[in-house]
Amino acid sequence: MTAFTRRHVLRAGSLLGAGALLPSWASAQAADPLRVWRYKGTIAYFLEQAGLATPPYPLEWVDIAGGNLVLEALTSNSLDYAFMSEIPPIFASIANAPLALIASYSGDNNKTGIVVKRNSGIAQIGDLRGKRISYVRATNTHYLLLNILRRNGMTLADVQAIPLPAQDGLTAFQNGHIDALVTGGISAIHAEANLDGVLMQSAEGYYSGNYLIATTHAVLAQPGKRAAIADFLLREKSAWDWIEQHPEQWAARSEQLTKIPKALYLQQFEQRSQPARLKAVDEAAIVAQQEVADVFHESGLIRRKVDVRPLWDAQFTELLGG
Repeated sequence: MTAFTRRHVLRAGSLLGAGALLPSWASAQAADPLRVWRYKGTIAYFLEQAGLATPPYPLEWVDIAGGNLVLEALTSNSLDYAFMSEIPPIFASIANAPLALIASYSGDNNKTGIVVKRNSGIAQIGDLRGKRISYVRATNTHYLLLNILRRNGMTLADVQAIPLPAQDGLTAFQNGHIDALVTGGISAIHAEANLDGVLMQSAEGYYSGNYLIATTHAVLAQPGKRAAIADFLLREKSAWDWIEQHPEQWAARSEQLTKIPKALYLQQFEQRSQPARLKAVDEAAIVAQQEVADVFHESGLIRRKVDVRPLWDAQFTELLGG
């Protein structure tokens, strides 16, 4: 299968405006819409604001909650393109699901970690023994909790680990039903600003912060959809670049979507560990995901060792500037 390059997708100039066009042979075969996952705060909500043209192929937004529901939608052929953490593809691999990881997103670790109540007496990892800790099962917060405990001589058996959906975890933390919350991004900032929380342990050094763009081999085997994915990857990349240059507009739109104050989004932006970037498949991303898979295996949460390398598909590397 021939790798995509920018000349396959772009007519000329920038992706912004009318620059991104599918080749005519692919456009003619793209009668079925490209089905892209959308959730509050994901890039889908910023494409128009970034000045990106309407794509020259049908586009269908799939609005479902994250995590396992996105994975199920991909593997049941109800979804073509999704943004996810490193963890779901590892579980998909065990089930022999035909996922293909085609790009990665470098995220922020400065506001990811373990949040505890201010003046709770929990000041270091050892103080978590016997404490109630919330995380979201089979997500980056699950891995982060495992890895922090493991590298400090502890396991899940040393704490009261309570899996909860992200919003339920925040509510439980607010109401004092849990002692600590594994979270990140705007949720961590919200917990600090409004729920009397403090980031007791950062994810820095424990977690890569990577997110991934996933599709399936069945989707990539369709020339029209494969070309549409190439085009949409460039749109997403350009939208993240636009956010880096327009934090005020991004923060204002984020406030509209989530009702969390714009000032907290600006705080998140100003304190980020690195710029948001959509990147081509590279060795560092593969190695980082392999470390995640190994920790899940060594902790007994997956029954066999997983080699993540076959999950990755580098055919869009030159397109994304890799």
